[in-house]
Amino acid sequence: MNAQSSERISNTTIKTARFGNVVFDPREELRFPVGIAGFPQERSFILIRPSEAAVVSWLQSTKTPTLALPVVSAHAFGEGYPDVDLGPLAERAGLGSRVEDLAVLVVLTAPPGAPATVNLLAPIVVNAESRIGTQIFLEGTRFGTRELFVPGRAAEATPK
Repeated sequence: MNAQSSERISNTTIKTARFGNVVFDPREELRFPVGIAGFPQERSFILIRPSEAAVVSWLQSTKTPTLALPVVSAHAFGEGYPDVDLGPLAERAGLGSRVEDLAVLVVLTAPPGAPATVNLLAPIVVNAESRIGTQIFLEGTRFGTRELFVPGRAAEATPK
């Protein structure tokens, strides 16, 4: 056994309002050095995916049990999103410039009695290797903060 494989990583348990107690491997933690828009003090999250087929996942704070943001992978929007080059933006944000290392998530809002929308203007971008993320504002994009989201038709989403 090499030194790395003999290392034991203890799982961590957090209490959440939506999912109860959640056990996760600390290596799955996503760190946001400057927080995210609206939550500057929240710097540690895990991604909870209810099932393999689920379109919506949850960005759950490891610090605040009641903070879980519904998110959708940018893959759901097809080749047309994002419509600006993420490489330079990610590099400026300290995430590296290799776009293939980046996971791009958009926050979903689904208020009762109103259509669900997604924020395509400011995706949450995470370097999958380093597990460091930030919210990036896409300057010059044609998309906005409240784009209509229809599961199964996300790739057909058109800007306002």
